[in-house]
Parts: sequence; structure tokens; C-alpha cells
Amino acid sequence: MGRKTRPFQSILVPLDGSPLAEQIIPLALALARAARSKVRLVLVHQRPLPPVDPQSAELYVSIDLAMRKVEREYLNTLKARLRKSSGLQVSAVTIDGPPGPTLVKYVQDIGADLVAMTTHGRGGLRGAWLGSVADHLIRSLTIPVIVVRDREGTGTLPEPPKIREILVPLDGSRLAEAALAPASAIASLLGAELLLVQVVWPLSARSLLPVPLPSGYDTEVIGIQRKEAQDYLDGLANDLQEQGVSARATVTVGHDVAETLLELAHPQRVDLVAIATHGRGGVKRLILGSVADKLIRGAGPPVLVLRPGKG
Repeated sequence: MGRKTRPFQSILVPLDGSPLAEQIIPLALALARAARSKVRLVLVHQRPLPPVDPQSAELYVSIDLAMRKVEREYLNTLKARLRKSSGLQVSAVTIDGPPGPTLVKYVQDIGADLVAMTTHGRGGLRGAWLGSVADHLIRSLTIPVIVVRDREGTGTLPEPPKIREILVPLDGSRLAEAALAPASAIASLLGAELLLVQVVWPLSARSLLPVPLPSGYDTEVIGIQRKEAQDYLDGLANDLQEQGVSARATVTVGHDVAETLLELAHPQRVDLVAIATHGRGGVKRLILGSVADKLIRGAGPPVLVLRPGKG
């Protein structure tokens, strides 16, 4: 039998030179330490605006060279500091091109299996770009992307979050279940527990009937839906426990899936959210595409997002 591959052997961390973009580093290092993996810091060099006349060409070249020097010194200094403090294999590289597509190609070329980044990083060598780049990576890659929202006013690297509870929203689809693999890997690495959750919608919240439902009908339907969902989640939790992953399951009722999950995804309740995009539920309702977007933008804990590949 072949050797089982360790998860997250190559973690890529996009940076832009700002302290806000660096806020993901403690979590990336914590995962790398647990997985005994390599960390690669990547900064996308964006060239200055091209010269408008021949007289400006020399100035353009000088500005571009100066920017490259600053970026190189920044990365080398950060790399050396992280190597010393963590004892991990940390490398750094600068690449050229439009940030989103260039990072996607680079991730694929080097075979990274996890991207970790801050969203909406600002300042430093460039303006804001990490928000749109995170969105581009999530929609283009088929490996997990873990994101944290930036926190203004944080001048130093925060302590790595203690991952004890991982919320995994599910909707009964195989696509949504794709998030279980990376979530289980992190749970195994860090000794965390998975909380499998399915949100049941009251029939009255999605019914287009012009007449009200009979008294008690909605409650009866919800009861049936809750039991079906709980049986489904319990089956998944039992399978995970047989694989050595701690897991429990719960069903909750909510008129709005995203808002209900955001209430559950509170830092005092869970430490990480893991979700797949474009999951479809048993009645063909699209849930996890827009819900993933809302969780990334609104959840307090880090969010791991996976866009499953074809098949």
C-alpha cells in the first residue's frame, strides 16, 4: 500500500507589504507546524504606470527598480524573521503580473495545496487589492483557500487562533460535503472538533402560495425536515468518528441561511468555518455560493473555502 500523503504540505501566503496582509501569518505557521509543511510567502510585483513620453522612460525604469528593491528587502527580512521564530521552512518569492491570475497560475505551477491570506489588506507598497484577489483565488482554484478579515489598528502579528471547534455548513449535497476533507484534515492536525450544521427553512419563509398555510402545517413539515437533516448529519458524524475525527451534528431552523450561520459563526462559539461553494440542496435551492460570500465578509473566525473541481 502506498504511503498516505500528509495534508497541506505546501502553504502559500500572498502578501502586499502591509501589516494587515501579514495578519494571516500566525495561522499559516500554526498549520505548517502541525502539518510539518513548507510556507511560501509571495508578493506580486505591480509595475508603475507606463511612461507617457520618451523623456519619462528613464524615470519609469528607476521607479520600477526601486519598487523591486523595496519588495525584495521586505520579503527577505520577513522570511528571516519567521524562520528564526518558527523554525519552519519559509521561502519567499516575487512574481510579476496582474495579482489574481498571476497567483492562480503560480499556485498551480508549484502544486501548493493550501492558500492562506488576509482579505482587504491595505497600505504598504500598494493600495487595497487582497479583497478582490481572495475572491479571484476562491473562484479559480480547486484547493482550499483560508481567509481572515483584516483588523484595523493591529500593528503587530496577532497570536495564532486556537482552533478547537470547526463549523461545517452542509445542505445535503455531495458538493457541500467536499468541505469535510480539508476541515477533517485541520481537525486531525490541531485536535479540533467538527460541528456539522444544516439550516432548515420554514416552509412559510420560501412559499410563494398566495394563501396562508393551514394551521400547524409548517410546524409539521419542519419537524419532518429536522429529522431527515439530523439523520443525515448524524450519519456523516459517525463516519468521521470512525476515521478518528471528532464530530457532532446539529440542525437549526432559520428564515435566512446566511444570517443563521453568521449567528453560529461567532468567535465565542467556533474558531473556524469550512464551507464549499456552489452547493445545492435537496430541493435544488442554491445555498452555498452566496452564503460562502457572506460568511467570508461577515464571519468573525477565519473561513476556509473550497470550490470543488469537476467530478
